[in-house]
Amino acid sequence: MINMENLGININVIKTNKFKTTCITFLLKQKLDREKVTYNALLSKILMLGCEKYKSIKEINLKSELMFGTTFHIDILKKGENQIIEVFCEFISNKVNLYEILEFFKNILLEPLVDSEGFLKENFKKAKQLVKDDILSRQNDKKRLAKERCIEIMCKDERFSILADGYIEDFDKIDRKTLYSHYREILKHSEIDVVAIGNLEENLLKKCIFEKFNIGNRLYKKYDLDFIFKTNIEVKEVVEKFDVTQGKLCIGLRSNIEAKDKQFLPLLVGNEILGGGSGSFLFNNVREKENLCYYVNSYIYIFKGIVFIESGINFESYKNAKTNIIKNVEMLKRGEFTDEHINIAKKGLYKKYNSIKDYNTAHLDFYFTNKLLNIEKDIDKFLENIQNVEKEQIVKAFNQIKLDTCYFMKGE
Repeated sequence: MINMENLGININVIKTNKFKTTCITFLLKQKLDREKVTYNALLSKILMLGCEKYKSIKEINLKSELMFGTTFHIDILKKGENQIIEVFCEFISNKVNLYEILEFFKNILLEPLVDSEGFLKENFKKAKQLVKDDILSRQNDKKRLAKERCIEIMCKDERFSILADGYIEDFDKIDRKTLYSHYREILKHSEIDVVAIGNLEENLLKKCIFEKFNIGNRLYKKYDLDFIFKTNIEVKEVVEKFDVTQGKLCIGLRSNIEAKDKQFLPLLVGNEILGGGSGSFLFNNVREKENLCYYVNSYIYIFKGIVFIESGINFESYKNAKTNIIKNVEMLKRGEFTDEHINIAKKGLYKKYNSIKDYNTAHLDFYFTNKLLNIEKDIDKFLENIQNVEKEQIVKAFNQIKLDTCYFMKGE
């Protein structure tokens, strides 16, 4: 069997009989690049508008239905400082032939509708409108917009600040010819991960992909994770006015803890105590006791080691809410929590991660994310490691946290 990794194609199968369907995803990985993100966003739309064999969305959907309702889509993912074009399908394992599925993949991914000028003019126009709709939808969702503005400010000079679904202002410099040239480049240079989950043999999948895609030498670029450590942090506080009736407060803290670091799981458990659910400090102290917010929670951007807190508040509550949220972070640093808090946090994490096993798409995403991070990909082992976290480890991890950015979106 040929070594596909030498071609920049990494194939992994999570073999299981638990599900009636099989999921296969092709993931074309590139570094987030401000000059290229909109190109990739456009590609994720235009490739689904038709190919040589199935010349329209209608024909693609009809073919999907003929394959017993196979689900097929192309999306843009952001994993840390990587932008990923995901080509995904889900099909009934004992109804659809693997060769037929991969032929469908090949048709759409490798045989797009083009003419002498590049992608078809009509499809290019439609793709721009679809990307524009996504961007406007993002801007109209003020909760999401507040998070993205906080990250843009916090990570100003880092790739992580780049928005993976593109920028409308880039449209003027992109035409269908340059988009097609970019498409050819990423097929040649992107590192490709193929991940599948279902009752499937890995060697068979490798064989089918090699035969169907007629892969030759690829000048792919291997990307490693770039974890940026920041120690000299100048705290940023930004207030912006938008047409909103509820204020959005976002607080970003840097831990400088990588996912593969032994302190990451203590950070994860500590974050659950801080703001992981209805039993957390932020919920009980800031929302319920002090009545300072409508919602509040915290989570970790695991590719960046960022502890991120978001809340919805009244405009006049900004300073008080910010002070109280930071106060609760300091409580964890001082170890002002009990074994009961730890047990509740571990139970919450167990419920969250154990439930992943019940959904093939969630399991697939967990596997690929952890693969990128070079950490434990087996869910049961991951959960076992969480159970071994102790209080002293949580305190040590949280004492690495430093406040970086406070962002407040208020009404005009």
